[in-house]
Amino acid sequence: MTIRGAALTVEGLSLSGPRQARLKALSVTLPRGQRLLLAGPNGAGKSSLLDVLSGDVAPSAGTLHWGPGAPAPWAERRAYLPQRNALAHPFSAAQVVALAGVGASDALDHLEELGIKDWAEQPYSTLSGGLRRLVHMARVLAQLDRLAPEVGWGFFDEPLANLDWRYAGRVLSALARRSAAGYGILLAAHELNLALPWAEQVLLLIGGHGEAFGAPAAVLTPERLATHWGVQGHFEAWEGGGRLVLDSLDP
Repeated sequence: MTIRGAALTVEGLSLSGPRQARLKALSVTLPRGQRLLLAGPNGAGKSSLLDVLSGDVAPSAGTLHWGPGAPAPWAERRAYLPQRNALAHPFSAAQVVALAGVGASDALDHLEELGIKDWAEQPYSTLSGGLRRLVHMARVLAQLDRLAPEVGWGFFDEPLANLDWRYAGRVLSALARRSAAGYGILLAAHELNLALPWAEQVLLLIGGHGEAFGAPAAVLTPERLATHWGVQGHFEAWEGGGRLVLDSLDP
């Protein structure tokens, strides 16, 4: 049974940038226990929003409401996978996962969930870019699993980058399991046709504004695809998911 905890509500969220605002008076309520996709073209503000939600960056204005009760420390309410993960120490893949505060057995279980247990003892520095991404994904999942589902959120910035379809499917399945357990899950992706069969709702950011939030078919309209991505296409829905069909790369 899915645990339904309090939603995360953002009100008037703004974030200044060196040349222009990165987020502009964004207000949205993100439900827990649903598979949420954060979409938008390059420079739309996706990473900026995730940085703020994760607590890594303080907003210039606006508030975050995590639900009733006194706010818990950031480490007790969220796990975050940023786009870049700098790590220079000579750790093995399993040791990187264990940085989440889990034991060796749990670290191996999280690597196995993503299909990369065979690389557990491999030095992290020798892994390919895609495998490094998966190792950090396993680490963040281990961190998320230590949080209570009714309060924990997972924020994932481009977790599908550099992954082939098999491993992308592993990542999305792992996130779907956490969502079904009641965790809040928000995933940003440029690979929309990998993420859309997974997504239940889409938050569309354009120029730091929240342009739309709802079912993929209602958000990713032909007009928005042409205006914001410069392509001709449409969303083709089926039960439980769908995909984008591109008719032309010209607007």
